[in-house]
Amino acid sequence: MLNNPSIGELMLTYVLESAPVLAIFLDSNRCVVDANCQARRLLPRTAFGHPLAEQIIDFKESLNLELLIQQVGVSHQLSMSTASGIPETLYFRFFPVADGTLVVASLDFQEQQHLRDQTLALNQDLNNLTRQLHQANAELRDLNQLKNQFLGMAAHDLRNPIGLILNYSEFVLDEAGPRLSEEHREFLQVCVSASERMKRLIDNFLDVSVIESGKLRLDLALASVPEILEDIEPIAKMVAGKKKVTLLIFASDSTRRLRVDAAKLQQVILNLMTNAVQHSEPGHRVWLSARWDAQNLIFAVRDEGQGISDEDQKRLFTAFGRGANSKTAGERSTGLGLTIARLIVEAHGGRIWVESSPGNGSTFSFSLPIHE
Repeated sequence: MLNNPSIGELMLTYVLESAPVLAIFLDSNRCVVDANCQARRLLPRTAFGHPLAEQIIDFKESLNLELLIQQVGVSHQLSMSTASGIPETLYFRFFPVADGTLVVASLDFQEQQHLRDQTLALNQDLNNLTRQLHQANAELRDLNQLKNQFLGMAAHDLRNPIGLILNYSEFVLDEAGPRLSEEHREFLQVCVSASERMKRLIDNFLDVSVIESGKLRLDLALASVPEILEDIEPIAKMVAGKKKVTLLIFASDSTRRLRVDAAKLQQVILNLMTNAVQHSEPGHRVWLSARWDAQNLIFAVRDEGQGISDEDQKRLFTAFGRGANSKTAGERSTGLGLTIARLIVEAHGGRIWVESSPGNGSTFSFSLPIHE
């Protein structure tokens, strides 16, 4: 029958294996030679065989560890390096033993409680801020919806009178132009140009307000690449011809079809091609390509313009986000065209992007996923 362990043996076993205190044994050179389980978990592996002083963090550079060791049993608050790399504040006591020193260190429970209190307070502050953020986001969504409604109503109410001004100005210019003086024809031409620009702006506002309000409806039907490009190719060539820019189209003539809103995609392609022409000099070329890969139909429009910096590329597809480069003939832009293109492409489940660098032109591409 085994003898029952003594109280001293039980206490020693507890200290060595389970106690939440550090027991560190130093040799006569104050080097760490052994430690209990708690200390081994906390100390870096490199601590063993090296002086304990190397593990003590001396913030004031005035620590005399040898003097502290001589103060037997006196508690000293010291900070020590740990295996995690985060310093730990402990209360150290030093006791002389045969051939060395026993170091007993315990956690600063007051400091731990203070840290816990601070953590709880920070969590509470974070929860309050999160609630405030959710409330602010809800208010912003409501304001954004009101903004879209206002833009939609204002643009809708402005479209008819602007259309009338444009139509009557063109009519007078066509019918009475030869009988008018050069100055009067210039006045009418200014009215026509301003009305066209305002009509484009209103149309863009209506598109953005409809899409952002979630009311965009896609009229999906099967269409091939030639069918998508059929209606816009003459318009694009006319726009390019006015600028004396050569338009080159390399599109798949495959009869393969994709379920899309062809009219909306035509709006995207024409927008990208018009932008490319407007940023091109006379004599430049603009390429339109369309190709299929295993998962997508990819359209790309490339130009030989000034190119776009990385900083400007970050703003291109945001509302009113325009690059620093001006259009070569001074054409005006609202900064909404690319936003509308992005929203239409994303409504189809696709994505749109640009590849460009200053002086090397730009390539705007968008992909549409193939859904069987």
